[in-house]
Amino acid sequence: MEKDPKISVISPCFNHGKFINEMLESVMKQTFQDFEVIIVNDGSTDDTSEILHNITHEKVTILDIENHGPAFARNTAIKYARAPLIMNLDADDKIAPDLLEKAYAIFSTSSNIGIVYSDAECFGARSGKYEIGEFTKEAMLYDNRIISQAFFRRDDWLSVEGYSVEFVHWLEDWDFWLSIIELGGKVVNIPEKLVYYRTYKDLADCRTGRGKTDRMKMMESLINVFHRHEKLYSTIPSAWNHFSELEKKFNNEDFLVRKWRNYYYSFKQKYYYK
Repeated sequence: MEKDPKISVISPCFNHGKFINEMLESVMKQTFQDFEVIIVNDGSTDDTSEILHNITHEKVTILDIENHGPAFARNTAIKYARAPLIMNLDADDKIAPDLLEKAYAIFSTSSNIGIVYSDAECFGARSGKYEIGEFTKEAMLYDNRIISQAFFRRDDWLSVEGYSVEFVHWLEDWDFWLSIIELGGKVVNIPEKLVYYRTYKDLADCRTGRGKTDRMKMMESLINVFHRHEKLYSTIPSAWNHFSELEKKFNNEDFLVRKWRNYYYSFKQKYYYK
């Protein structure tokens, strides 16, 4: 019987088949070779399915599902994963050759480590470090400080019942990381740019970008994160008060104010890269 790999790299893919070979090449060049790759075609509407099914590498599994969004696609991939460690890698991104080796070494030092992530470098429409801010428990309650291209334990994914499919458009990563943090595991950052994060000029070219243009969905998702993790937020009164006030103001907006804010937000976000 073939032994199980040590790391499962899972990749949701929606209309990004044109980038898949770049992503796979970066994974296949890893100094740590004990891995599998599971790509989920999330109901793509272009030629992505044809591209994916031309891949015949023994380490790669292709799954086809109807479109449900990245949270559902990631959960689908992890259900098929055979490794105890999972790495999420979006289909349009890439990784440095020694990322898997360094992440695995960190997990091997302690069973109390829940999340491992590295710094990231932007490529595509813009270059430079991908600025997400320094991780602390308090900062994490205000905004996501862990990139989606990170590692976690499959057992923890089971314990928190996976990525929440309530987050169809975005923030599913932030919600998921908070769920793992609630388990008590340690978060470790590798202070090296070992992930390459693709950026776009046009927000419409990526699913994350399209979600960021809709203020209503954004606000509803923020409030949902807050309510799903109220116990964690209660440990930091300033964060609790911040989101309680945010929800109150949002719920009390009159029609014209909300319409104007939605319009202004959408206009401003067109200058925001992925």
